[in-house]
Amino acid sequence: MPFANSSEARIAYVAEAAFGTTPATPTFKVFRTTGGGVRTNKTTQTSDELRADRNVPDEGLLGLDVSGAYPFEFSYGTFDDMLESALRGTWTTNVLKNGITPKYFTVEETLELGATDSFNRFTGCAVNTFALAIAARAKVTGSVGLMGQKETLASAIIAGATYTAASTEPILTSSAHVAALAVAGLNPAPKLRSVNFEFNNSLRARPVVGGLYSEEFGSGRFDATGTLEAYFETQALYQAVLDHGGGALSATIGKDANKKYTILCPKIIFLDGAKQIGGNNDDVMVSIPFRAVFDATEACSVKITRAVA
Repeated sequence: MPFANSSEARIAYVAEAAFGTTPATPTFKVFRTTGGGVRTNKTTQTSDELRADRNVPDEGLLGLDVSGAYPFEFSYGTFDDMLESALRGTWTTNVLKNGITPKYFTVEETLELGATDSFNRFTGCAVNTFALAIAARAKVTGSVGLMGQKETLASAIIAGATYTAASTEPILTSSAHVAALAVAGLNPAPKLRSVNFEFNNSLRARPVVGGLYSEEFGSGRFDATGTLEAYFETQALYQAVLDHGGGALSATIGKDANKKYTILCPKIIFLDGAKQIGGNNDDVMVSIPFRAVFDATEACSVKITRAVA
C-alpha cells in the first residue's frame, strides 16, 4: 500500500448556500497553499467514578470541532472568495468592505494513495482569521485560518463533482509588486521594513445538547490589526506613537495593470509601539502595532479594491 506524499495533495473548496451543506454536484476550486491544513479537534472528559481497583472506567466524547490554517504565497485573484469570508462582505464593483454577511465553504483535502485516494471533507468552514505579511526582499505571504463544523471521510469524489484548476497568476513580492505603501499624515514618510495585517472575526462555536457539532458559529467584533516596522530616522514617528496618533494606511499590491489590490485601512490608531535598539550590527527600528477602527467616510474599518490599474 503506497504512502501519501504532501507534494501530491490537492486542496479545494466550494461555497455553501446553507451552513454545513455541500452543494449537489459541486464545482470545487483548487486552492493554492504551501501546506498546513484543517483538522477535527476532539473534546473528551475522563470519568471521575470511583473504582476499588483504581482503573479509569471511561473516557466520554463531548464534542467535535474543525479548525486549522492554510499558509499561502499571495497572488492576484486567488483569495477573493476567502477575503469575502474574512471581511464578511461582498465584492461590489471590485470593492470589498468589512460587513456582517457570513460566507461558508466545504473544504476538501485529497491525498493520492494509488488506486483508492483519501478524501477529507470539512463542511461549514468560515474564515476566522486572515493574515498578510509584507516584508522587505521577500514574497508576500499570509495565512487563512478556518473554523468548520464537521469532517467526513471518503474514498471517491462526490458524484458529479468537478474541479476548476488553480490560477497561474505569479507569486507577488514586496520588492517588485508593492507600491504606494504609506501612512497618510506622517511627515517625513516612514521607510518601512515590514507591515503585517490580520483580520479576525472572533468566531465561536455554539454547542447544543444532543449534538457533537456546533450550530452556525457566533461572531464577535471584526478586529483588524497589524504591525509596522520602520527604520528610525527622526523622532516624528515615535512621537506619533506617544501622541496616540495614526492615519490612513494603504498599500497597493500587484504586478500587472488591472490585476492589483489596494488595501486601505482609512483610520488606524497606533498602539504600544517602541524603539528597538539591537546589537552592534543592527539598525534601530520602530515597531508599532496598530488597530484599524471605523471610519465614517468609508463606513468601514477595512476596504480592499481589486482590478486596480
